[in-house]
Amino acid sequence: MDIYTQATSYLDAFQEDMHQNFHLVSNAEYGDRHFPLYGVLQIEETATLLQRNGKSAISYEFCYFDVCEQLDAAALEAYWQVIEDMAARYVPWAERSHSFSMLSMVVLTGSAPDKTLTKQLRKYKHEEKRKKPEDGYGWCSGRLCVVDMSTGNCYTNRHGSALANRVKVTAKRVALG
Repeated sequence: MDIYTQATSYLDAFQEDMHQNFHLVSNAEYGDRHFPLYGVLQIEETATLLQRNGKSAISYEFCYFDVCEQLDAAALEAYWQVIEDMAARYVPWAERSHSFSMLSMVVLTGSAPDKTLTKQLRKYKHEEKRKKPEDGYGWCSGRLCVVDMSTGNCYTNRHGSALANRVKVTAKRVALG
């Protein structure tokens, strides 16, 4: 089975798994790029320990999915730039109720990245914390997960391991189905 057929099966299954949690958009545009799937999740925390000044705290996840036959250094850099740009465009820093935002990118590939790319991927880090009214509120973190669709193995940056765990659940279901 080719990478695009596998990726389509994976994206369909992910949408089935996550449609109740995420607002999903197929064929999403981001700047001059198109991604096969985009999802956004918003969670309102009302537990007393998580409230801010007696009000609920709101957390977000913004996640793009893409497919590429073979990941190279230029493509990896382009994905990093999307995550960096997402921090500027999507994170609602000005909202006092903003708790945190996860900026996620899942890249489905036809083979494993080479050792040099895996090393670069692990080093990638995007984290911001803001505490002052003039700067904004909350924090955000970037997560990048590259999935080798031929084996189901995931390669991530430091913050991407939780995302990889979620991605693997759907990948197993597709492989068994």
